[in-house]
Amino acid sequence: MEQKSNVQYRAEKEYKNSREKFFLLLREIISNAIHAVLIRKTKEEDYIPKLNLNIAFDDSQCKIELSDNGEGFNEKNRKYFEELDRRNPEKEKLNFHPLGQGRLAIIFFADSAEYETVYKDENGKFNKRTIPYPSTSEGLFSFSEFEEEKSGNSTYTKLTILINKQQTFGRAKTFFKNYSDSKSFKQWFIETFFPFIINNETLVVNISLNGDEVTIRKSNIVAETIRKPFELTLSDDNRHSFSLWLIKNDGIMHGDNPITCFARNLRANLSIGKLNYSIDNREGYTLYLTSDFFDEYVDTKGERIDVSCDDITSIQNKINEILNEQFKIVIANNQKVSKKNLKAFQKKYPSLEAFVTEDSIIGDKNIVNEREIIQSAIDEKSRIEKKFWNQIDKSPINEEDERFSDSDECHKLLNSSLHIYVKHRESVLKRLHSLIQKFDKNGESKPELESTVHELFINRGTTLSDSSNINHLHNLWILDDKFTTFSNNFKAKSTKSGQALSDVYIWADDPEKTKQILIFELKSTTKAHNAGDKEEGMIAQVKRYAQDFYNNPVKVINWKVETKRVQYTGIILARKTDIDKELSSNNVSRGYYQIPFLEDSWYGDDDFSINNSPKNKIPIRIELYSFEDIYNLAKSRNDVFFRLLKREFEFLEDDN
Repeated sequence: MEQKSNVQYRAEKEYKNSREKFFLLLREIISNAIHAVLIRKTKEEDYIPKLNLNIAFDDSQCKIELSDNGEGFNEKNRKYFEELDRRNPEKEKLNFHPLGQGRLAIIFFADSAEYETVYKDENGKFNKRTIPYPSTSEGLFSFSEFEEEKSGNSTYTKLTILINKQQTFGRAKTFFKNYSDSKSFKQWFIETFFPFIINNETLVVNISLNGDEVTIRKSNIVAETIRKPFELTLSDDNRHSFSLWLIKNDGIMHGDNPITCFARNLRANLSIGKLNYSIDNREGYTLYLTSDFFDEYVDTKGERIDVSCDDITSIQNKINEILNEQFKIVIANNQKVSKKNLKAFQKKYPSLEAFVTEDSIIGDKNIVNEREIIQSAIDEKSRIEKKFWNQIDKSPINEEDERFSDSDECHKLLNSSLHIYVKHRESVLKRLHSLIQKFDKNGESKPELESTVHELFINRGTTLSDSSNINHLHNLWILDDKFTTFSNNFKAKSTKSGQALSDVYIWADDPEKTKQILIFELKSTTKAHNAGDKEEGMIAQVKRYAQDFYNNPVKVINWKVETKRVQYTGIILARKTDIDKELSSNNVSRGYYQIPFLEDSWYGDDDFSINNSPKNKIPIRIELYSFEDIYNLAKSRNDVFFRLLKREFEFLEDDN
């Protein structure tokens, strides 16, 4: 018989790291009661094993009554009750793997307890004893210190536990907060004692939780349970049997679905790693795994199973194989949905398309939604971009850097950047299209100011000196892609509103090249104020700006240059009706010709006079582009860029 002080020390040592795991108390007392009734079942064919669990709790205390109709504490069972470490051969024969330490949980988690038992003596007489805890004796769980009385005509054991102290009651309240009704507590019971229930046809468990009653038996769950047995040879070189159970539930399966393991017929967690099965399924299944293999590798509390990573991997692979076959129709349907989501993603985010692996998405058992595809692509792009900048900033460039700059990863990154840039251009063109429309959505005229379209092309008052200036992000590419970037020898100036200057000046000042200046005049997209004006039409206005520059370039754009040696070009961007009006006026003396491949755009070799002298003339090429032509041309170029990025065009190499 164990001494009280020794038993209390052992209880503290066993459960000190499990103070908040109140469920361990319920698990120990219920499993012992189940053991008792199943042992009696092996001896009596017509016997029906029953447990009655009554739990009542309020704001001040929790009372647990657990009774079973087992054999009670007869002469043979008494010695296993009085000595904690004595092994019970009847339990071991049934593979219950007892450790004889279950009552330590009562000592640690309960404030008081009482066993009431009726059993048969050697003469077949029914006797009753009541053993309280804690008692006044030095020993615990001692039969001899409590009187025996004749009673009843059937054997049973009833354990009553009372929990009312602040610390112990707090643990109970925390547990029952999560399982406060019979439905949730029933689910906990099945999850904890599943092997006992599924393997015993006649076992009946009646539960009352604050008066809310429920009954658990195999027939409750077996109708919606699928068993998948399999065998594996593991690291100990022995072949072990497993049972994978699929229990239908009211939920759905999404992502990683955990697989609950059992050791010694009780729920337990793997100490290293975990088992799960990943799938999306509208029908929900709870997944359990039972095997005698786990029994020898569980700790004394029955909480953790300590098996090797290699064994877990082998078990997981076999489970995947079994469940892939079980859910093959679901997987095929999921992959169809993922393929549809991938196509939608590719259409919506072409700049990220290169960063996803199509096979991994379509081959996934789960439904891969658009958000997940986007995140996967962003993560991969971030990895490559980090590698790109780490490599590109190294100096000097080594062979490895050169290999990366020409790698598929680098090409993916550049392709993505171009996609974003071309998509940006598309949004700019949509804005230009809205400016070209003469009527709003209500059919009313909508005159657009020159400043509106000016700001679309390039911000007013901006001077572009070189490509390191953030202001090189302009939209002059609408006119021609040669204006997309500027070097130190190719510059631009956007004048401020109200200045007596042209809208934009673009010039080249390279000692090794011909010096050039382009005067860019933007008109309203709906109506130019001076188209065909007899005082000064659009062409005359540009020639005047050229003359002003010729006479004083420093004042106009702060460019010290010999203006006699400069090539002059003027570009006017106006609506086609305004261009027609300008060219049909009497002010245009030179011949203008249609620009090839454009419908309403014209060019002419003109001149402007200097010093107001008709004899001193400087040649200037004037080009008049309609907004309609420029929009269609820029849109076509952009469409070609998109198709190039999608690899719709291929270069065919000559075999010779």
